[in-house]
Amino acid sequence: MTSSDLLWMALMHFRRREHDQCTAICTEILRTQPKSQAAIFVKCRALSSKTWIDDTELERTGDTDLMSEDIAVSVMPRPGTSIAHPTSSSMSGVVNQYVRPVSVCRITSQSGVSPTLQNVTMAATSEGSYLDITNLEFLEFAHQTAMAKAICDYLIYFVRNIKQALRLCEEVLKKKTSLEDWWWKCRFAKCYYRLGLYRDAEYQLICSLQNQNMALNVLGLSKVYMRLDQPNTALKVLQKGIEKMPEESHLKIGVARIYEMMYATCRSLLFYKNALVLDASNIEALACLAANYFYEHQPELSLRYYRRLLQMGVSGPEIWNNIGLCCFYSSQLDMALDCFDRSLRFADDAADVWYNIGHLGISMGDFHMAHQSFKIALSLNQSNAEALCNLGVLSLYARNIKIARSYFISAKEVAPTLFQPHYNGALLAYKLGNLQDSFAMVRS
Repeated sequence: MTSSDLLWMALMHFRRREHDQCTAICTEILRTQPKSQAAIFVKCRALSSKTWIDDTELERTGDTDLMSEDIAVSVMPRPGTSIAHPTSSSMSGVVNQYVRPVSVCRITSQSGVSPTLQNVTMAATSEGSYLDITNLEFLEFAHQTAMAKAICDYLIYFVRNIKQALRLCEEVLKKKTSLEDWWWKCRFAKCYYRLGLYRDAEYQLICSLQNQNMALNVLGLSKVYMRLDQPNTALKVLQKGIEKMPEESHLKIGVARIYEMMYATCRSLLFYKNALVLDASNIEALACLAANYFYEHQPELSLRYYRRLLQMGVSGPEIWNNIGLCCFYSSQLDMALDCFDRSLRFADDAADVWYNIGHLGISMGDFHMAHQSFKIALSLNQSNAEALCNLGVLSLYARNIKIARSYFISAKEVAPTLFQPHYNGALLAYKLGNLQDSFAMVRS
């Protein structure tokens, strides 16, 4: 086959989102024609699309990020002006993500291994896993807009070399024809954001919005303000964007996310519903509404939204587990057991699913099944304090007092902040006449 035929095959695989096959064909072309710009362009697009991440999402800030940042946040901010909530030493315990429905929203692509740029010739490597870019001439590609954009996305999303991408953006913006291009200013802002230069990213996004009013720029600017812990400013930016683009559902999803982080649940649900009016297949809005109806003790309504997600092709251990919980609280025990069984087929770590099956066994009166389920959950996750506590309760029903006491003690050691083992241990000691031990457990 000729190189043009191989290139058409690569484009066909790229349109089908078969990025591995597309990359392999481009690598084969580059072995014989190392300077084929068409193959380089398609391969850059395929690799960046393979590891693409939704930059508009609000990522969680870890402790390491908070320690390394120079932004100072007030310890006691005014109510409704910050999403940074002070941590308390009296936490209620470990939250089990499967006992409560898990939202299957905000699905993003997984970021792969990030190789570093060491070379700069546009030739393919022997493995073909990434482009070998040594001594990259930015001035040469600055005059080729399409190629420069493909290489920029490749540097940002696949190679994760932000400094090289920033250099390319600087060379392109030196041209007078690119000064009014919102795309390059948006990429400038992404580079600055990943480098922690949030004010510079804010300036670039504002300039980009002046050139072109795009929802991507509005969401990026709101994300910068959220990183600076200014949720009200982020809401104002999104509200202005909604006024100019009322049919854009992503902006309403962004507003709903911020209200959700500020614990304004009613406003958040209102914007999720408005987003569904514009886009009836929005996964995030459906999942959040389903979880909210479950917490409002309306599992039947929650079940409708989860079934809608299944009809859309969204499947996984979380959604089957959540459907099982909705069926369980709707007294549809046979369907709940079948849903938990399907969740076990998909789950890699099924400890929490077995924990829920144990609760199902208790409600059915099958204590043997419940005991076995909690045992399996404990074997998969030895730090599952809730399973230990429930095994202690089942041992009390079987009148195995010593075993029940040992389970309560183990649960307290695994999760000292969980109140159930303390209460159950204190109640057991009280009934046995050990009032001093009971009092000590209550005080602890």
